[in-house]
Amino acid sequence: MLQESQKQKVLQFVREHGSRTFTFRDVVRLLDIGSDERRDLQRFLDELDAQGIIHRIKRGRYSLPSKEGLLSGILSCHRDGYGFVKPETPPAPGPDIFVPARNMGEALHGDRVLIRIARKKPPLRPGRRVRRPDREPVERLEGVVVRVLERAHPTIIGRFCEHPRFPMVAPLDARIFQDILIPHQHSNGARNGQIVVVTILVPPGRNQTPQGRVLEILGFPGDKDIEYRIVEHKYGLPVHFNAQVMDEVAAMPDRVAEEDCVGREDFRSETAVTIDGEDARDFDDAITLEKLSSGHFLLGVHIADVSHYVGEGTAIDAEAYARGTSVYFPDRAIPMLPPRLSNGICCLQAGADRLVFSIVMEVDRSGNVVSHRFAQAVLQSRARLTYTSVARVLADKDPEERRRYAELVPLFESMEELCLILSNKRVRRGAVDFDLPEAEMEFDRSGRVIGVVAAERNIAHRIIEEFMLLANETVAAELAASGGPALYRIHEKPDAQKVQDFAEFALTLGYPLETHDGVARPRDFQSFVARLEGKPEARFLAYLMLRSFMQARYCAENLGHFGLATSEYTHFTSPIRRYPDLVVHRLMKECLQDHPSEAWRAKMASLLPEIASHTSARERNADEAEREVERIKKVQFMTGKVGEEFEGIIFSVIRQGFFVELLDHFVEGLVPAGSLVDDNYQYAEKTRSFVGERYRRHLQPGTRVVVRLDHADQESYRLTFSLVRTLKGLEVRRG
Repeated sequence: MLQESQKQKVLQFVREHGSRTFTFRDVVRLLDIGSDERRDLQRFLDELDAQGIIHRIKRGRYSLPSKEGLLSGILSCHRDGYGFVKPETPPAPGPDIFVPARNMGEALHGDRVLIRIARKKPPLRPGRRVRRPDREPVERLEGVVVRVLERAHPTIIGRFCEHPRFPMVAPLDARIFQDILIPHQHSNGARNGQIVVVTILVPPGRNQTPQGRVLEILGFPGDKDIEYRIVEHKYGLPVHFNAQVMDEVAAMPDRVAEEDCVGREDFRSETAVTIDGEDARDFDDAITLEKLSSGHFLLGVHIADVSHYVGEGTAIDAEAYARGTSVYFPDRAIPMLPPRLSNGICCLQAGADRLVFSIVMEVDRSGNVVSHRFAQAVLQSRARLTYTSVARVLADKDPEERRRYAELVPLFESMEELCLILSNKRVRRGAVDFDLPEAEMEFDRSGRVIGVVAAERNIAHRIIEEFMLLANETVAAELAASGGPALYRIHEKPDAQKVQDFAEFALTLGYPLETHDGVARPRDFQSFVARLEGKPEARFLAYLMLRSFMQARYCAENLGHFGLATSEYTHFTSPIRRYPDLVVHRLMKECLQDHPSEAWRAKMASLLPEIASHTSARERNADEAEREVERIKKVQFMTGKVGEEFEGIIFSVIRQGFFVELLDHFVEGLVPAGSLVDDNYQYAEKTRSFVGERYRRHLQPGTRVVVRLDHADQESYRLTFSLVRTLKGLEVRRG
């Protein structure tokens, strides 16, 4: 087997090779390897070829894609058959490359592909009108898919269509526009109209219809919980744990024995509490707080010691890593850890001894941590509290609730005092706080959505948020100071051009984004958000602002956190539901040793970049799945409201129409361009708006409108509206 040093030599060789091509023999001579290792070398070159790092021209001869004029990237398809590839390799990043339907080859939406630039198309002539909103956009660069490097979807979800000769599956995702032919022997007994899971046997091609096999039948549209089964398959969310994991879990204790407490600090006499939502089951953080004679606060953040039970190299650890995170839907969850752990021995249940990894911080009246220490400890939570009950005590001064928690009221009041101190400190340093209403769904007993309302965010939410932020920052600073390998939660500075584009648009709506010497700092965005408070367009503008931001992610390198305006940040406080937190616990335990071994440092330094990349990807995947289920549930809720009128605000405009978010229901849908019949509207690419030729009415992001719900599609789960009228209020200032 090739050693790591040999692999690095190969990578260095192919990147620095001067000629256009190189051969297998060239690499053999470089490494001076014997015949026994040549098969391993060939496998490694095949891996590089599959990843798109090199390109095999013919057997035994290779080239770098860049020298062949090839680029790799993710293909994003349109339902009309064309697509775009955003380059991910040098000289990327660059403009998206247009791929017409005839050049798709075997690629499907979402695939990572290798493309060749076929030709440059002339730009659209000035003054030329585009009357058809659905016609293919004209792009300067046009590409051809050379090869599929990585399939985005090992399986495809679609509707089975019976036919005596040619049964087909029509994918539910309109961006996978090819129907899939299903030979009769591969139909698995599927019936007409059923939703099925298909694997591709024969990929699509210019003169080739894709063929597949039905792997699983999910049910008919309208069956109970079918939307969850669809999303679980679409996003690769494993619901059940394998037998090996369950065997390991079965051997776990269900209570803490006294021998487990040996060598641990004992916090069982402390008044520790958990504060979570009403429906929460996995309690992984508890709080203790004491006011010192100096006026300082002694804050203890005690986190379930998951790493004590989930060891590296175990089946449970491998499964937790593969999942990366728990996935939370409006009325259920897919846990990262088996329930016997997440709701059992690792859950900080009231009245039960639990092992914890604690950080105890002394915080002064300005919110500064003047000292801190870590402890592997044992703790017993005194009470399982909810955000609602704590808010009733602190904000509402509810007499009954204050009597119920009489012994804890002084603790709650100290928590509120410290919370406000920490919050004010974050405001002073410029952290951006998006305290905007989020959607929350209400269900009846049968699981049907009966309401979409603004989720409450009260003082209790803020208390826990501030305490967790402080703990995460303190842990990150400790990791950075140790000089050892670390895993950070980073948020890079936003792209300057995106910020400028957003600032120019916000200014037209009367909301200037102040900058410092032309550069937007966190505090500039903080001030901008503060000016939006209470305004109907707050969510819309905050959404556009977030689109100009980079996406937070995990990284082995400390690049700071722009949104929080802090130089060091990590995730430490939720190891039950986030794999990075579990990794940080392991890192901290090693760092707290006097002399972590060099072998351990080297091992973690090599593993952490991949862990960061994988867990960031799993987090994004979970976010997308959660948003899709939320969208489905909203469509189900709106089904009974077809024909009703709603106020909304335009938040996005495309050639096909514009998207509106309803102000009262946190629901969005499309107003098709073809439904705009009160005028002859032209799409203006530069301003992303529709402009009426007769009345010069502008329909663009920020315009407040009244719309009518025309259709709630229960198959594509999309809402279609028509425009009733525009409203005065948010006026666009025109130069």
